[in-house]
Amino acid sequence: MAEREQPKRGPQVGSGELVPSRKKPRAYAIPQAVVKQEPPEEGPRGEEAQQVGEAGRGAGAGAVVAMEEQIDFRMGLSLFRCRACLLPLKPPTFKCADGHIVCATCRASHALACGGGATYAACPDADAFVRDAKVPCAFAEHGCASYVAYYQAADHERACPWAPCHCPDPGCDAFTSPARLLEHFRAEHPSWPITSVAYGRATKLALPAPQAQGLHLLVGKDNDRRVFLVSASALGPAMAVSVACVRAKGDAAAGVPQFDCKLWVEYPRDSGNVALLAFPVPSSDLSAGFSAAERGRFLAVPPDMMAKEDAPGGEAPDLMIRIEKAGRAAARSSSGRQLPATA
Repeated sequence: MAEREQPKRGPQVGSGELVPSRKKPRAYAIPQAVVKQEPPEEGPRGEEAQQVGEAGRGAGAGAVVAMEEQIDFRMGLSLFRCRACLLPLKPPTFKCADGHIVCATCRASHALACGGGATYAACPDADAFVRDAKVPCAFAEHGCASYVAYYQAADHERACPWAPCHCPDPGCDAFTSPARLLEHFRAEHPSWPITSVAYGRATKLALPAPQAQGLHLLVGKDNDRRVFLVSASALGPAMAVSVACVRAKGDAAAGVPQFDCKLWVEYPRDSGNVALLAFPVPSSDLSAGFSAAERGRFLAVPPDMMAKEDAPGGEAPDLMIRIEKAGRAAARSSSGRQLPATA
């Protein structure tokens, strides 16, 4: 009778105890795929989470589940496209009697073009793939490290803070994210002043000469480190001053923070003589440069407020700016609180 095969064991020491094998497990190749495994957290908490994750899969909501391994691979886009609108499938998805998978909102239009469109069945398996199919952001080369669901990629790109913008200098071809563009300004255009601003508080800037094409960079002190650009340009004998948030498509993207601005010029010793403009801050990728006189809204500073000899005490007027998140400004307005001219 053939002896039953004994399980393989690791090498033994003199006491007869087993010594764990140092041989690494073999990695099986997956065609055109790369397996990415997140390393477990070091220390007792990481070991505990890993053990509970392995033992508690399929358990209730209170179980701690270890991070699942991820894999990058290529698939045909047609598998993730709706057969009706031809756009990325959005869950929940449905399959008609002829096997066509469509978005929930496309069932009526698909029924007009498909004989099997009168009957639909929910596709939970397809939903799982659609929700979990992630692609890197299109602006990864500009600094965005996000992976987003394929059907949400277009929305992410419209709101991505790493979407590239242009340098406003006509002779410069720099094109990168606002955060990196700020570093470019510091390195390549050191004559442009940079000032940190706190949302909801007034900031004093130097009023540029009327013949100058002045640019002044503002950086939000909030965690978003938002970049704003103040521009001053000649407007006949007067001067035009405007401001924009440096970002691509920021006004058109849902959920992107919007800002209100209050821009005014005043004399240090005569606050009653003021030129003022309040407006929503537009967004610009600076592709057409940045000339205040060509903006939709700008503060027109009359010549008599630009001349130092006409100022009280011979002092040059101050350019004041206050930027505030639109939601906060609306909340204060609805509560009846008036914003002070200065802070």
